[in-house]
Amino acid sequence: MKKLAVKSPVLFEILLIIAAFALALVFGIPCQTAGIGNELSMAIGRILAGIVLLIVFRNCLKGKKQFSGFIVMLPALIFALWNVFDHFMTNGEFHPFTAEILLLGLAPAVFEEVVFRGIFINNLKESSKSDMEALLIPALFFGIIHLTNIAGGGSIVQILVQTGYAVVVGLVFGAIFITTGDLFSCILAHAAIDITNHMFGASSTTPVPVVIAFVVMLVLEAAYAVILVSRGKTAGAD
Repeated sequence: MKKLAVKSPVLFEILLIIAAFALALVFGIPCQTAGIGNELSMAIGRILAGIVLLIVFRNCLKGKKQFSGFIVMLPALIFALWNVFDHFMTNGEFHPFTAEILLLGLAPAVFEEVVFRGIFINNLKESSKSDMEALLIPALFFGIIHLTNIAGGGSIVQILVQTGYAVVVGLVFGAIFITTGDLFSCILAHAAIDITNHMFGASSTTPVPVVIAFVVMLVLEAAYAVILVSRGKTAGAD
């Protein structure tokens, strides 16, 4: 397994994604049997799957000080602030914070950061990929995965926007992990984004100025990620 991860990190990641979702399903089914709703059961399953994978692939944290990248992580919180801004600008629905929202927010944070940032980027680095390759490849994969939402129906335009958004989010969190090795701060920031997304819903009708502001935010965040990796010191470097 280790040999495949280093020799063919992209193929390994594809297999890992399939295995990770299968593991999440295995953990989620007992929750459903216990009477927990489907969405919440799958969230619990993804959290547990992410924890198991982090234990198995704990080498992605080796020699890296967690919670050391707090300052570098701050621009990522702009995504969470955007959820609040978008909510008020479009008069969306508000949902009070609950334990369920906490779990729904933690699920993608733990699962996705471990799979797409911690494990994938670590394998790419061990296979002698450059920092920029280790940044771009996982971010593109992260966006492509969101294209699977097409299977659930919905607007193609909306799904494409979500995919582009995911790529930028992947760039930012990838840059944080590459330059600091701090996966836990990535998880916390990602959780903040998803929790605020569940709490501060936005209306389906978005004013043009808000759309422009959204695009500007994405461009600036992507630029931040690229600059951070191109100029920053890689975690673990001498």
